[in-house]
Amino acid sequence: MFDPTIGSNSRQNGIRDIINKIVADFISLAIMMPGRIDASQNPSAASNNGDYLVEIKDQFSLFVSINQITLGLNEIEDATGAFIH
Repeated sequence: MFDPTIGSNSRQNGIRDIINKIVADFISLAIMMPGRIDASQNPSAASNNGDYLVEIKDQFSLFVSINQITLGLNEIEDATGAFIH
């Protein structure tokens, strides 16, 4: 038995829950960052209310990394499930 659980659980304190929260918190920082320094020089920056969310959403490498994290978590859950059974 693993404590906390490897996957998600109802208390949302499993390893998957913790990792997903860290990733979500990192992405939410883009919204919380105050005005952009380059807003006056970059028309697309000025049009997105001065935050970095648009740039974050456009980063393909970020989503590849998130997918790799998810795949790694899946592998860990599978391996621990095989170990337990």
